[in-house]
Amino acid sequence: ISTLPHTAADKTKPFNLHDNKHKPFWLYLPNLIGYVRYLTLLLAMVEEDPAGDFAMKMLALSLFLDYLDGPAARRFDMCTQFGDLLDHFCDHITIMWCVHVTTASAVNWWVNLVTTAATLLYMVATGHYFKHNSTSNVVTATVEANNYFNMPSILWNANTCVVPLVKMSYHASYGIGLKDSTPLLDVVNYMGLLVTAAYTVACVHGATQQ
Repeated sequence: ISTLPHTAADKTKPFNLHDNKHKPFWLYLPNLIGYVRYLTLLLAMVEEDPAGDFAMKMLALSLFLDYLDGPAARRFDMCTQFGDLLDHFCDHITIMWCVHVTTASAVNWWVNLVTTAATLLYMVATGHYFKHNSTSNVVTATVEANNYFNMPSILWNANTCVVPLVKMSYHASYGIGLKDSTPLLDVVNYMGLLVTAAYTVACVHGATQQ
């Protein structure tokens, strides 16, 4: 048994990715996963063809890692403000990138750009993501109902994620133009765009009430 004081004995322990007591928060395992998310997203963004084979693999890896950092943070008690912001920043940059390379609509592009800018600026100013516990309104309450498992939320995700990824996958597999679409995709996309616009306004309004 070590006779060293507790703090001195702790310093002799080997480096462990799962240990949150003996390293700075920016080296926590979930944050390391987050850095790889940014790297793979950047590698996808700099490719000449944003839906080429390598770019799609990097984007897919980045999206996959998004499902690991949160569970890892909770599993190893490594939840931090820095990690939460790191995750949400990457989420919204990814969304804007996918919309940027797949939409032929200036309105869709601008609405999503304003959404991204407003969200990132809010996080920089407040140090956290949108919180509606005390400022919920009918729009935010509707979209966030049932833990986001509802039709307005599904349409919102269609506009920001699903439709862009469908277009990118068809471009990668069949050579269809990245900004080409179908009437059905357009209907779903524009219905989702309405939700995206309304939800952005509602979130910003809620933020001003805090």
